[in-house]
Amino acid sequence: MERLVNEVIAMDQWSVLVVESDNAIRATVVEGLRDCGLVVEGTGAADVSIELWRGDVIVTDTFASPYSTEAVAAYLDELRSRFAAGLVVLTGHDGAAVDAAQLPADAVVMKPFDLDDLIEVIDTVARERRDRDERNRRPIAS
Repeated sequence: MERLVNEVIAMDQWSVLVVESDNAIRATVVEGLRDCGLVVEGTGAADVSIELWRGDVIVTDTFASPYSTEAVAAYLDELRSRFAAGLVVLTGHDGAAVDAAQLPADAVVMKPFDLDDLIEVIDTVARERRDRDERNRRPIAS
């Protein structure tokens, strides 16, 4: 954790929304990310209570039981349409790892996971998204 805290001090302070159905996992992830200096909100489902959230990265469970690539993709598409944020999927479903390239997510992290690894993924996704947004805003030279 000390290595992680030292790295986060130099990291941008990303805003993260954790959407996780498992209360224990959600509480652990939210607390761990906050301890590292990130601005974090957590919820059990992508519902109206988070409608006004605006931030950098959504970390979400797949919410599909049994796992279905189509159901997860539809859920992620809904999140993409509601929020302009990077998407990181947390999952324990082996199918998600196999289908990762087909999912409309920026990254897939398999459960169980190491918090250090999750923070690295969040940082990478947020930076890539910020860089992409900045490129899209630059005026085209004539």
